[in-house]
Amino acid sequence: MPPGTLPPDLPLDLPDAPRLALLSGASRGLGAALKAALGREGFRVVEFSRRACGPDAVALDLARPEQAAGAVRTALQGLDHSAPIDLIVLNNAATLQPIGPAWRQPPHAVQDSLATNLAGAIAWIAAIQAQLQDTPGRKVLAQISSAAAHRPHPGLSLYAAAKAGMEQFMRVLAAEQQDERHPFVPVCLDPGALDTGMQAQLRGAAPGDLRHAADFVARRPQLRDPADAAAAIVATLRAPHLAAGACLRLEAPAPAAAAPAPFFTPGRSLPHA
Repeated sequence: MPPGTLPPDLPLDLPDAPRLALLSGASRGLGAALKAALGREGFRVVEFSRRACGPDAVALDLARPEQAAGAVRTALQGLDHSAPIDLIVLNNAATLQPIGPAWRQPPHAVQDSLATNLAGAIAWIAAIQAQLQDTPGRKVLAQISSAAAHRPHPGLSLYAAAKAGMEQFMRVLAAEQQDERHPFVPVCLDPGALDTGMQAQLRGAAPGDLRHAADFVARRPQLRDPADAAAAIVATLRAPHLAAGACLRLEAPAPAAAAPAPFFTPGRSLPHA
């Protein structure tokens, strides 16, 4: 199944299969909204985070990629890997820091940023694949992306580089999965600008670090509710057709006075503006 093509219908009726969601970064903002939305769909949600608060939370600092394999093994203890599973893997964890040109940052800050947003994310996904590649069922693997992967925002070079890198990683992963007996279906999803703590960091950034900081202040009234975005993400991941390797921009619903627009367009790539 070449990347970017629609696979056969992914089964939604797996009555005997456990519904399991593995979610990174669920403590607040979009992550917390995703956790709630997946729970409403009947998924047991296992959260991976540094805080690891709650019975279904596993401690993992993505800035330390070497922790990923052990954290995933802990999360999947007791799971029958030979039985069908209804699985969603969602990498949401990310950091904007440090904001500002990369040349101004100390080496450890550059390393931690790229480890959290790129190396750690890849290590976490790879650890899940190592455990569940041969498990049958419906297995969707999603990366939360951003327009920063395609648009140059001066001051966000490290964040943007990692987001672009993760998109390409997911495309290549889709190509690799076409040869697997029980493939994952990898996709990237961009929910747009959300009313979360990340936007607050951008609004509060010094103009010398983030050239267009004032633009983020001006756009605040147009920010999308994370709960609405989470509902659109989960609806997309539960759709019977997903384009393997696609990067989808999830559109907010149109205002009532305007012509209705879908939340997403299957197979549509993010603009390279």
